[in-house]
Amino acid sequence: MNELSTLARPYSKAAFEYSIEKGVAEDWLGYLKYLSEVIQHPLAKEILGQPSLSSNELVDTILGTYQEEIPIAFENFIKLLTKNKRLPLVPFLTRQFEELKANREAVIEIALTVTEKPNDVQLEKLSSALAENLKRKVSIQVLLDKDLIGGAVIQAGDMVIDNSIKGKLTKLADSLNT
Repeated sequence: MNELSTLARPYSKAAFEYSIEKGVAEDWLGYLKYLSEVIQHPLAKEILGQPSLSSNELVDTILGTYQEEIPIAFENFIKLLTKNKRLPLVPFLTRQFEELKANREAVIEIALTVTEKPNDVQLEKLSSALAENLKRKVSIQVLLDKDLIGGAVIQAGDMVIDNSIKGKLTKLADSLNT
């Protein structure tokens, strides 16, 4: 299985880079998912596994399963996979394509807990600073908590930045009690 993933990597990377360049990554992901389903179907495996089927017949058979018209570039991609006998790699290739897409579109959810809702300018500054620091797109969810007294608590995954008055008072109390 590891070997198949390795063999699929250059194809998934090339397909992803092309689809990003052309702005059609979501479409290509759909085409790949469908192709993956087709070649894994038991009946398709039986048909596609026939040694008497030429590469062109194989490509025509696969293309005939698509309900919608697909771009020439994707047709050519299927032809390349068929010619190089790489159709069995499509499920691995699809997973890798999805991972590349997810990494590129990485959005991190940020929970911002404050005593009162910040204005749009403040949210934009915070969003920009966090995006630059975390090297990801940021989606901020604002939560209101009057118990904080003032300041803010920022939580992004496992990272917590507690710059609230309540948090500072708690730290002070803990240090006095030790």
